[in-house]
Amino acid sequence: MRFDNPQNASLASNLNDLLSGSNCKHPATCKSFWPINFRMFKKVSLLTWLLISCYFVKYTSDLSPWKLKKIIDQDVIFYYGYLPATFIYHDWTFRFPDKPGFTGIVWSIPTPEGGRYQKMTMGVAMLYAPFFGIAHLYTTITNGLADGYSMNYQIALIWAGVFYFILGLFFLRKILEQFIPDMAVSLVLITISLGTNLLNYATMDGALSHVYSFSLFAIALWVFLKWIKSPKALLTILLGLTLGLIVLIRPTNITFALFLLLFFYFKDKDIKKSWQFILGLKWRLLLLAGSALLIWLPQMLYWKMNTGHYIFYSYMGENFIFSRPQIINGLFSYNKGWLVYTPMMWLAILGFFLMRDRLKPWLWPSLVTMLISIYIIFSWWCWWYGGGFSARPLVEFYVIMSLPLGAFFAYIIQKKFFLKALTALVVLFFLWLNLFQTKQYNTSLLHYDSMSKEVYWAIWGKQNWPENYARMLKANDVEKTKKGESPFP
Repeated sequence: MRFDNPQNASLASNLNDLLSGSNCKHPATCKSFWPINFRMFKKVSLLTWLLISCYFVKYTSDLSPWKLKKIIDQDVIFYYGYLPATFIYHDWTFRFPDKPGFTGIVWSIPTPEGGRYQKMTMGVAMLYAPFFGIAHLYTTITNGLADGYSMNYQIALIWAGVFYFILGLFFLRKILEQFIPDMAVSLVLITISLGTNLLNYATMDGALSHVYSFSLFAIALWVFLKWIKSPKALLTILLGLTLGLIVLIRPTNITFALFLLLFFYFKDKDIKKSWQFILGLKWRLLLLAGSALLIWLPQMLYWKMNTGHYIFYSYMGENFIFSRPQIINGLFSYNKGWLVYTPMMWLAILGFFLMRDRLKPWLWPSLVTMLISIYIIFSWWCWWYGGGFSARPLVEFYVIMSLPLGAFFAYIIQKKFFLKALTALVVLFFLWLNLFQTKQYNTSLLHYDSMSKEVYWAIWGKQNWPENYARMLKANDVEKTKKGESPFP
């Protein structure tokens, strides 16, 4: 039933009144025998969000990634280490792993002065914290191994990723419904969730930083849209804290702030009006900057304690090579190429040409931000970003790409049956491909680090290992890539 049809909407309203008892002649003696408010389903996108949320919970439960591999592993070791160090071992110098009986795993990098520091910043740990707290409390009450690294803590990190995905998708829906039809919003939610590598980074690899940044991007954008209409103190603080946390989690994501600034200009294209707004903020500008700085304060104190500097570059020996960005490899290679393994984004790219009417102010902010972000991301020496599925540093930017993707679907739903049917076939194929390749990745058939053209086509549509699989893999030459040379041996 389509509730956007006036006749059906009236029927839905009457049905809701009947089931809720609101049309009873004697309300005091009537009780609802159905606890659901049917009016909530007038918006298909809300129902879509609920169904996707339930699917991700079921998908994660069935997948049980904590049983398949160690969750606190690789980059997560650095992200997570701050929590047991702070709340269990009370040791920010990270010397507690040296004590006898320690069963966890901590990676610390030594300084010339004899200190130790974590490579990654503590932004992700801040978002882990509520789930860490629940796991620690439960483990303590049940007399489990409360060392910060036992199974309960690892399970908590996975469900943290699912939670922040659901939260981020909720705010993404609230943003999109302001600009595109509800059916187009639903299609964006489905394709972003199930048709991109966000599926993997909200479930199997849900402890990595990307789904947390995705959620923060959506929250920050929603707050920003409210803030530019009414810059109240609470919204100002929330915006500052969210932006500060986005940059703390991944400093290169500062380009998201550029996205907001560009939209602030393009929404009116009136410099005088923009300056009047900025000047009218007065003390709120200090409140905004102060809130962003506040979220960084623990990190700065940690760096000062362990390195002697309030600002410290923790990726020693690793750098960007801006003169030789690997954009072509990052987008099109068989080893993590974004548009190879996440072809749904081709529809979003087409959507850039369709951003008009209410989405027109978003065109240049979205396009410029994505171009700059892609340049920065693939200028990193390790442009494939180690183990992962598709280009993982772009996952959070799906909040921005949802706008042109929404423009594409808003355009298609107005067209004739043939174009709708053709688009439906393409979308269904991309959905199937992402779900299938995600499964291949989770079983290691789709290699986490060394995919090649030969391997890609040898396993395409298959679930078994082909002959000579190991010989077809092609690992990047790390020493060459650090020098900006050809990535392949």
